[in-house]
Amino acid sequence: MATSAVARTAADARPDWPRDPLRYFDEFPLRAIFYPSGVPMEISTNSQAVIEAARHSWGPFPKILDIEPIHVRIGVSDSQRIDLPPAPAILGQRGLISIVGDAENFATCDVTSGFSFGWVTPATVADRAFFRYHFLELMAGLLFSPPNFGVVHSACVSMNGRGVLLCGHSRAGKSTLSFACAQRGWTFIADDAVLTVRRNPGRRVIGAPLLVRLRPDAPAHFPQLENRAVILRQNGEFGFEIPTAELPNITTAFTCEIDHVVFLNRDRDSSATISPLSKDSARKWMNDVLDITFTCSANSAGNRSEMFLADPKAREEQKESVEVLLSGDIHELCYSDLDPAIDCLESLVRD
Repeated sequence: MATSAVARTAADARPDWPRDPLRYFDEFPLRAIFYPSGVPMEISTNSQAVIEAARHSWGPFPKILDIEPIHVRIGVSDSQRIDLPPAPAILGQRGLISIVGDAENFATCDVTSGFSFGWVTPATVADRAFFRYHFLELMAGLLFSPPNFGVVHSACVSMNGRGVLLCGHSRAGKSTLSFACAQRGWTFIADDAVLTVRRNPGRRVIGAPLLVRLRPDAPAHFPQLENRAVILRQNGEFGFEIPTAELPNITTAFTCEIDHVVFLNRDRDSSATISPLSKDSARKWMNDVLDITFTCSANSAGNRSEMFLADPKAREEQKESVEVLLSGDIHELCYSDLDPAIDCLESLVRD
């Protein structure tokens, strides 16, 4: 963290220079600490709107990992523009990643030192959803994820302290089944992705339980959603995006230990059955359904692009953190209807 510390110290002690074309010594007097995915992060800015956006993203997250904080500095210019930039392009070499919307909306992230800075216009920060998705949350994720976590595209729920990871291909029903479990009294951890903690001997994962994201056909399974609006999400897909705080009787947690890894096999004509799966079969399937390196997704001309942003040592540690999950109980769940599927999961946990 030495690089970012030096930069912040220099910015706080500006010499009497006649020119500052890089805006290196611009003041960022507002500071706050948040814990995205449990990682300490210090934000410095000249705009209260940035602090409020960060609070909206991470306000409820507790501190989970006791590590050095990452640092994010975001300036809001005095531009008079009223339009938004295009969804930014993301470019990188080694540990440096650039997020480029246009000449007035951009950021640079140094993954190796845990420091990032950026500038945006007032119009960009005023559109909180756009700013959070394309800049703020992306800047934070680029810093905290590669050094600390592996990413597993799966849902996660727990019952009686026993965590169940629900893995599967797209449309296998991860989000739907995890939400249905939560409706039946399970604890909701995540609906789409969890983080494995690198260099951790246990099977601990960290989730994102503040939102439930469901496809537009969700009311067919959950009639209580019929009066909620389908929205166009920032990733370009239509669906529901519901804060769990608005849902009655939903229990959530930010982290849990995984006891069971369940691969979902959704078949319209299949009755619900759950059977053991060998570790070799799970590892082979894992190549398709688990993302064992840090993945950053961005929309470019409507297409999803993925970047793998870890050095070889980090990639090996990420693989090892995911491999630890396979030391638990591994099963395959074939199902079509939700209630019988949950019955199988509850039987698995009880047994």
